[in-house]
Amino acid sequence: MNPIPIRPFRILALDGGGIKGTFTAAALAAWEKDSGRRVCEHFDLITGTSTGGILAIGLGLGLPAERILQFYREQGPRIFPITRFTRRFTHTIRQLFRPKFSQAVLRAALAEAFGATDGRERLFGESRCRLLIPAYDTIRGRIFLFKTAHHERFRYDLDIPAADVALATAAAPTYFQAARIRQHEGAGYVDGGVWANNPALAGVVEAVHFLKVPLERMDVLSLGTTYAPDSVRELAGSGFLGWGTRIVRLLMNAQDEAAWKQAMLLVGRERFLRVDCETRPGDYALDSVAEIDALAALGRGKAVEKEILEAVRARFLNGVKAEPFVPVAKPSAQLARA
Repeated sequence: MNPIPIRPFRILALDGGGIKGTFTAAALAAWEKDSGRRVCEHFDLITGTSTGGILAIGLGLGLPAERILQFYREQGPRIFPITRFTRRFTHTIRQLFRPKFSQAVLRAALAEAFGATDGRERLFGESRCRLLIPAYDTIRGRIFLFKTAHHERFRYDLDIPAADVALATAAAPTYFQAARIRQHEGAGYVDGGVWANNPALAGVVEAVHFLKVPLERMDVLSLGTTYAPDSVRELAGSGFLGWGTRIVRLLMNAQDEAAWKQAMLLVGRERFLRVDCETRPGDYALDSVAEIDALAALGRGKAVEKEILEAVRARFLNGVKAEPFVPVAKPSAQLARA
């Protein structure tokens, strides 16, 4: 008699990257269209940082990936409103003294995208699957993770509007002001990318420590937002003016690579699938709204590459759904309606 195979615990990890999340959304939409299956029904834990956090929350609330892709196409130019040279110059000067873009515009776009229930904004605790969303609390000086109620300890983020959690993880320093959340008095959150731009390692740790999932049972799909190798050999002996903003890119790229490679070593190469696309330095930026269509084409093209598509079909969107997520607590609004 053959033993019953152990169901894998699937983790979806979505990188940060501003408008480059269009690449990620397009890849997810291509996989959903190809398989005819929904991402949120096939993963036991979804973790996302910054733009990946927006995607993760949207998926958790039941939005199809194609609808989230449309959010990037339609709202990207509204969130990052840079067109002519004169406006780009004005925004660059403004960024020296205050955030480059409007937080209010981003929040309104997020609330609209996530929709409403009984006339009120959707709440983070309404997610249909486990979510893990990194941010950084600038007031207390500590990392922070927004979590659904997938453990007895996690009951304090459920009543937060989903748009506020998305705003907190996506509030990139100098681009948006720190996000304040009414339910978390005395905290101010910025982009989780300052410490977990690639949340794959955070997702693996969450599964091991709080959900008691053995490493050998995990299967991880880590999805990037494109990357551009940036050689800094000629700047090794330079000072601040020489390095400029390239030091930020260097730190982000190194942190990103370290996170997914460490996660891969923990779970095993055969149970870790990394999907990303190399581009030329300077082709895409966090606010490259003019490149939305190109990013979408890159995402779809990468998603349907034979080796990647076959792996996704066989291991992740294979019709074997994740076990239903039963939270240990519900948002107070849902309890009031019950």
